[in-house]
Amino acid sequence: MKSFISLLLFALSIGCNLSYAQVIEASEKATAVGSTKRQAIENAVVQASGQAFGMTINAVTTTKDSTTITGGENSSSSKFLTTVNDDIKQKIKSPTNNPILGYSVDLLKPLPNSLWEATVTIKYAKFKAIGQKSERRSMVVITNDKANKELIIGDFSRALVGSRRFDILNRSNQNLFEIEKAFITGGDAARAEVARLGQAAGADYLAIVSLQGLSISNNMREKIQMTGETIVSSTASGTVNVEVIEFSSRKLKWTGSQKFSANYEGATAVSGANLSTLVSGASKKLVDNLISSIYPIEVVKTLGKNIAIINRGSNSVKIGQRFTIYLKGEELIDKQSGENLGALEIKVGRGKIIDVNPKYSTVRLDEGEFDASSSYIAR
Repeated sequence: MKSFISLLLFALSIGCNLSYAQVIEASEKATAVGSTKRQAIENAVVQASGQAFGMTINAVTTTKDSTTITGGENSSSSKFLTTVNDDIKQKIKSPTNNPILGYSVDLLKPLPNSLWEATVTIKYAKFKAIGQKSERRSMVVITNDKANKELIIGDFSRALVGSRRFDILNRSNQNLFEIEKAFITGGDAARAEVARLGQAAGADYLAIVSLQGLSISNNMREKIQMTGETIVSSTASGTVNVEVIEFSSRKLKWTGSQKFSANYEGATAVSGANLSTLVSGASKKLVDNLISSIYPIEVVKTLGKNIAIINRGSNSVKIGQRFTIYLKGEELIDKQSGENLGALEIKVGRGKIIDVNPKYSTVRLDEGEFDASSSYIAR
């Protein structure tokens, strides 16, 4: 029992450290010169702030601030510090974030020619993203279908997350984000927590999803004359359409549609779970096609002449699934338009999946051979 409690406390301590590691109260030191004590200190604060945030700070020094500066800790509510924070907030586009939490004067001494030199240490809120930096392209899923909004966005987003090829940005539940934002800027949260604000990412792509031709027939009854038995059934059908638009250029990068239909014998109505399963299945097929178009299935490592590892896992392929393997040749360029037509593909042979892992799978060739020095794709 004691060992279990120890392990539990250890796990909780790790969890606390990991969660708090996202936002830290950091410090930065700088030295500057000014014609007065006040100006020297303010110049040092500006320089330290610029070093901390990697930007040029525009803050006009002032002698009208009545805050007395000595060698100790100083209030974070001085007019000058507010000016510094206002400039930083404007440049990082975070109107509620006051990143400079305060500063202290470490050294203040006179110099020749009636100048003063000040060394200060600022304290500022620093945000550290969770995990390693992602190189994935980001996408937002949206729809104009108000009646089925949650169903469409939820099922298509889950299919995209399962593909492990895009970072999916959440634009739903805005009220919940506002509640958390109000808590962070309130009096109960630690001052450094304001660094969480202004960190939202923009999207590389917009996935506009629509559910068209939705038809649901409930409680259909058919009487069999010979036996007098009445058969009850319900049906559902429709099409999931997707347009993928590059946000910066507004270019239409990909379109696709996938029909679905099902007959439920003995059911007096098509349930919400039934419809979600149908939309989810259609969404997964669309996402598979989208991924294959943007990120073809590639061989990432050969294990001999007929065994190789591909970059698809359990969410995309299954054991026994068959593929045609192609050797990737030189890039083909259309001489008229200059468009890249993709790489030349030379058929090597056919193979099937013999093992599946969460992020990768193993394929074995039934015909043809791999060359470790070449690149291959699978379709």
